Amino acid sequence: MTKKTHVASSCLLTAALVIYTPLAIIPSAIGGFIGAVLPDYDFFVGKHRGFSHSIACAAIVGIIGCLFNVNFGIVLGLSYILHIGLDSFTKMGVPLLKPFNDNYYGFKLIKSGGSEDLFICIVIIFILTEWFAKI
Repeated sequence: MTKKTHVASSCLLTAALVIYTPLAIIPSAIGGFIGAVLPDYDFFVGKHRGFSHSIACAAIVGIIGCLFNVNFGIVLGLSYILHIGLDSFTKMGVPLLKPFNDNYYGFKLIKSGGSEDLFICIVIIFILTEWFAKI
């Protein structure tokens, strides 16, 4: 998925969490944005879609985030998991069980950056727009 799709989906998740739970807005928004894009900055530590796209890494990131602020850490971890979930729909899949297993898992239906990716992004933005128009 592209960065814009990850950010849009994380905005939707963060908005739902802030509206329907007692999570604070500012730390949640920051955590949501960082969690949406952080897995793709793995080129600093190795190859793309390596350990950073695993459940183990998502758990570590969420726990470390909670050490700073619980609201931040919860939304950071959930947005991180959402990122991995969305990437599991791409042709490459994700190494969910790394470092224990090097296989790539997922539905492998969508070309990242393709028309389906753009369609998902547009639908999410439409949902956000309709949702906030009612507030």
